[in-house]
Amino acid sequence: TLLLDYSVNDGTVAFKVAPSNWMQTMMVEMAGGKPIWTDIPLDKSWTVVNLEQVAAWNPEVIIVTTYADPIDEVIALLEADPQWQELEAVKNGKLYGMAGDVYSWDQPDTRWTLGLNWMAATLHPDLFPDYDIVEDAKEFYQVLYEMDDAAFEQNILPLLETGK
Repeated sequence: TLLLDYSVNDGTVAFKVAPSNWMQTMMVEMAGGKPIWTDIPLDKSWTVVNLEQVAAWNPEVIIVTTYADPIDEVIALLEADPQWQELEAVKNGKLYGMAGDVYSWDQPDTRWTLGLNWMAATLHPDLFPDYDIVEDAKEFYQVLYEMDDAAFEQNILPLLETGK
């Protein structure tokens, strides 16, 4: 499993991987994935990797996160890229955008638990055949923030990015 951060700075796209002791790496591990990027020297913050490195890893599953761009647009761009189309994850329909709502669910805030649930269900659909992202998010907001169904449907549901 490869979790990549996608960002654009002055028109230049960058892909980065998280340090091995960061939330994003631990989430992949807790969800039952093997973070394949920890075999390279990692910085204390996100480490930039190029497409050649991604191709060398050729992961079965890629999860992309972004903190500035709409994730569905990023995934569409990557799926349309001929170089990305050569990767096993893309060939097999296993390129996902990290789920989120107000923020991406791989952030170190309360929603990381939603991200963990989503990631586990995405990596192991056979183990979580009844996973429902909307119901999971709705319950989360009810329990943690006492948000009723109407408030959830008005304020959170329109922002929900399912990652698929």
